[in-house]
Amino acid sequence: MERPGREVSWPQAFKYITIGDAGVGKSSLLLQFTDQRFQPELNPTIGCDFSMRIVNIDGKPTKLQIWDTAGLELYRSFNKSFYRNAAVAILVYDITRRETFDHVAGWLDDAVEAAPANLTTILIGNKCDLDSRRTVSYEEGENFGKAHGLFFMESSAKTAQNVEEAFTMAARTVCKKIEDGVLDPSAKFAGLKLLAPEVSRGGGCCS
Repeated sequence: MERPGREVSWPQAFKYITIGDAGVGKSSLLLQFTDQRFQPELNPTIGCDFSMRIVNIDGKPTKLQIWDTAGLELYRSFNKSFYRNAAVAILVYDITRRETFDHVAGWLDDAVEAAPANLTTILIGNKCDLDSRRTVSYEEGENFGKAHGLFFMESSAKTAQNVEEAFTMAARTVCKKIEDGVLDPSAKFAGLKLLAPEVSRGGGCCS
């Protein structure tokens, strides 16, 4: 219970999903963001995995609840259930595999169909450390992003280039939508919420 006269910091929680073809590095990006490490070989995601990190966004503690979806076609219909209530989609392709970029439009269609209307989507061309093997130009990714109203950047899960920036930029965009009244945290399907503070055994509040 809140003590009179004491201000309590109410953390925010935003639901993220990662989408894109298998093998583009979604799980590696997430591991770099949550644990600040790179693992060269990761087992393919089966169904969906969950990770979390609390970040400070403009002075507000914000919990990012991230659902890492499998890119295999086998799980595609199943994974659409995780799009619901999402505030952010991280849409990833591999700059060294042309077909993964060609499939981006299909993943975006899935998000438009199953996710809330005000979804914030970040398009990421991953593995930019492998520039000599590039088959998708930076301009192609940038132009696709502009044409579809998406934020775009290239990243490397290996070197951590733009990994932190992608996740935190998305959170700041969601915060701006809340401030502008575009998103309502009290809405059932907004993909975000204000979290009640944890209560310690002594009856005080923890922020």
